[in-house]
Amino acid sequence: MEKLKRISQEKFDSLKKDEKDLLLTYYKTYEKENKLSKSLNKSRKKIKKLKDKLNKVQIKKKEILKKIKSINKSLFTTSTVVCDKRWNSYICIFKNSESQKSLYLGNHKSIVKALAPFYSKEEFKDSQEFLKKELKKIISTVQDKLIKHNVNNEITFKKNKLKSIIELYTESGKWDYWSIED
Repeated sequence: MEKLKRISQEKFDSLKKDEKDLLLTYYKTYEKENKLSKSLNKSRKKIKKLKDKLNKVQIKKKEILKKIKSINKSLFTTSTVVCDKRWNSYICIFKNSESQKSLYLGNHKSIVKALAPFYSKEEFKDSQEFLKKELKKIISTVQDKLIKHNVNNEITFKKNKLKSIIELYTESGKWDYWSIED
């Protein structure tokens, strides 16, 4: 939109009151628009600078992560608990950049039997999702005591039975509840 040129004071005085008000409103709006436009341009420049800084930090982070991974690949061993529906059994898969190992945890009934004493009856559910979540929590807590890495960074097991995993978890003191059976 084109800017209206300012008129002389004489012409302004000769206008009707409504026209004067309209003209004054226009000038004020135009000035406000200019201020906001300048502010927006400044903000865009700031945002661009911040994006550049963020990009540099992210690049540096990736470089550092590569160095950390090359130092000790065993730091990045992940574990996943899955349920094999064909046999109604649970398996934990440990994986790092060099190897992948599976650990059979047991069938549904044996896991329910092993975990039930450590939960109140109200909170314990024998659904697959609940058991997978709890097994994942247990295994991630004792993972360092459960697996080891050889010279080639391949995963091997120190303990490979559900009973010994639960004993390690018991020793960690992370149980929320202890139930006493009659």
